[in-house]
Amino acid sequence: MGNIIDDIRANEDTFADRPFNEVDSLALAQLSYARMPVNVPRLDAEATDVDLAMVGVRDLLRAECYDDMFGKVWSPSMNVDLLRAMCESPRWRDLRVGGYVDEFDPETTKQFSACVFDVGDGSSYVAFRGTDSTIVGWKEDFAMAFRRPVAAQESAARYLADIAGRRDGPLMVGGHSKGGNLAVYAAANAPAAVQERLIAVFCHDGPGFDADFFDTPGYARVAPLVDKSVPESSIVGMLFEMREHVEDGYTIVSSDGASIMQHFALNWQVERGEFVHAGGLSASSRYLARTINGWMAKFDDEHRRRFIENLFAVLEAGGYDTFGELTSHWTQSLPVMLAAVRGIDAEDRDVMADVLKGFAATAATSVIATKQ
Repeated sequence: MGNIIDDIRANEDTFADRPFNEVDSLALAQLSYARMPVNVPRLDAEATDVDLAMVGVRDLLRAECYDDMFGKVWSPSMNVDLLRAMCESPRWRDLRVGGYVDEFDPETTKQFSACVFDVGDGSSYVAFRGTDSTIVGWKEDFAMAFRRPVAAQESAARYLADIAGRRDGPLMVGGHSKGGNLAVYAAANAPAAVQERLIAVFCHDGPGFDADFFDTPGYARVAPLVDKSVPESSIVGMLFEMREHVEDGYTIVSSDGASIMQHFALNWQVERGEFVHAGGLSASSRYLARTINGWMAKFDDEHRRRFIENLFAVLEAGGYDTFGELTSHWTQSLPVMLAAVRGIDAEDRDVMADVLKGFAATAATSVIATKQ
C-alpha cells in the first residue's frame, strides 16, 4: 500500500491491460499543477481550426526546469518523483500533453490553468489545475459562494469546448481541488455535442455547488458521469456542499496526511491501481462542513459577498501574496490582520475564525511541504 507514485512504479499494466480509472485521473490532475516548460505547446485561442500540437511527457524531464515547474506546489520533490515514475511506466511513457494555458489576474480575482493529455488509448483528458498557494486563488474559490460563475469557471467552460473542437475521440475531464469544481462546471455547461463525447468527469476533493446548479438541465445530462472522491478528513471538498447527504455517491479515500494535508493528492492511499477506501468522513470534516455550509445556508448572496470580502480583506491586510509568505512573516502580519477583524459582526466573526484556523493550518503545512 502506498500513494500513486508507489503504485505507478509497482505496476506495469498498460491501458490495454487495465482501463483508465479514477486513480489514473488523480495522477493527471496532480501533474497538471506543473507550470509547464516552454516546450509544451500553448493553446492558440485565435487558431480555432488548427489541431493541437503536443509533446511527450518525457520531454518534461528537464532538471533545470523543475524549480519553475513545481516550486509553488506542495512537496516539489514528490511531484518530480511523480513525473519520473510516469515517464518510466509502460502505462504512461507514451503520454502526450499540449494546449497549455495559465492565466492570473488579481484585479478580476482569477487564477486559471489547464492542459490536455493524449492518454494513448484513443481518449483525451482535459485537466484543470487546482488552487495554488496565492491568496487570490483562494479568494476566487470562496467567491463561488456568492458569484456564479466565477471567472475561472467561465474560462473552464470555454476551454473544454475549444479542446473538443480540436481533438477527436472520447473526452474525459477532471481536476483536483478547485480543478475538480471546474471540471464539473465545464462538463455541465458544455454544448450538447460535446457532452455526448464525454465518458467521465472526475472531481478530486473539489468544492461543491449550490442546489440551483444541481437542478440545471446541463448538470442532469452529465451527472451519471461524475466521479467525486474525497479524503476521510476532507475540508475543501465539503465547501459549499448544500445537499443533505453529502457523502452519497462519493468515494472516500484513506490518506496518510494529517488535517489539511489529507487534501494533498500525493498523500492518498492506493493499492493495485485502486483507491484504498475509508469507512466514512471524519468527525472533524463533518463539523467544519456543518459550520461553514450551515452559516451560508442562512444568508443570501449579498451577505455572503460581504463576508468573503471581509475575510480576504483581513488576509490581504497582512501585505503578502501567498499563504506561505504570510506564515513566514506571521509576527509582522498578525497585528495588522487582528486590527482588520474589528467591526465585523459577532456571528460572522465566529465563522471567520474557523475558516482562518483552516487557512493557518494550510499555510503552515504548505511551508513545510514545499521544502520537501
